[in-house]
Amino acid sequence: MANPFSTVVPSGTILSQPTVIRGQLMLPYPQFTGVYSAEPYNRDSSYQSLQVKFEKRFHNAGTLLAAYSFSKLIADTDTLTGWLEDGGCGCAAQVQDNNNLRLERSLSQTDIPHRLVVSYVLDLPVGKGKRLLHDVGGVTDKLISGWGINGISTFQSGLPLSFSTASNPLSQFGVGSLRPNVNGPNESVSGSAQSRINEWFNVADFSQPSTFSLGNEARLDPVLRSAGINNWDFAVFKTIPITERIRLQFRTEFFNIFNRVQFGAPNTACCTDNNSQFGVVTAQANNPRLVQFALRLMF
Repeated sequence: MANPFSTVVPSGTILSQPTVIRGQLMLPYPQFTGVYSAEPYNRDSSYQSLQVKFEKRFHNAGTLLAAYSFSKLIADTDTLTGWLEDGGCGCAAQVQDNNNLRLERSLSQTDIPHRLVVSYVLDLPVGKGKRLLHDVGGVTDKLISGWGINGISTFQSGLPLSFSTASNPLSQFGVGSLRPNVNGPNESVSGSAQSRINEWFNVADFSQPSTFSLGNEARLDPVLRSAGINNWDFAVFKTIPITERIRLQFRTEFFNIFNRVQFGAPNTACCTDNNSQFGVVTAQANNPRLVQFALRLMF
């Protein structure tokens, strides 16, 4: 169609041509071929939470600490620097309809409804001067005295999933990330994480929007999430007194001691015949069991 900018912009550019595609004139800033806003100031977020802490200190050198949070984080944008922060694919930060920002309000990409962290430090009550076998001596004292354990166990909900269509025919109209339509009442699939890696959710519930239409999927899906965290870090140590002021400590530390896998997020690019990976988990989000040894001199 006729280009109203052809006579007012420098020649040799797309907008200096006598005609222009209709989509260009429907953009929020049609006088530019591209606009990037690094820090939009017309967005907001809302966070509510219940936080509970339990702490127990034992008189014979030990501490138990448990912290739990039940929360909800709602926002209409997320991080724009996925390469710098843990922002996933960055799809959740792209606006589908710049003329209706209310449609962007959803769960945040970092919404974690449940998180429980339990940590403990305990000197075992065995050996010289302790409650059990307190009068031992000699070689027996060297073997059984000075042992202790500590650890951190973390349990956390998974993060909400952000969906987009593999093709975006509305990009010329300023649609940053076209979302699919959700057709089913419940996209979730029951079963363990291991049984769902080839179909994390019901892929048949998603479809490509009709021509020149926006999808009805939320910016972040309110139901579907990636795998959560179930991790145990544990350490056992022995402290050996050398002098009254100097002690030597040998530590064995286990990260992810039970070698539990945390699956990465599934593929969420929808609605093309050649995307056989839609809904499939292909990566691991955590490290396998790691063991390290340390020798520590305390003085």
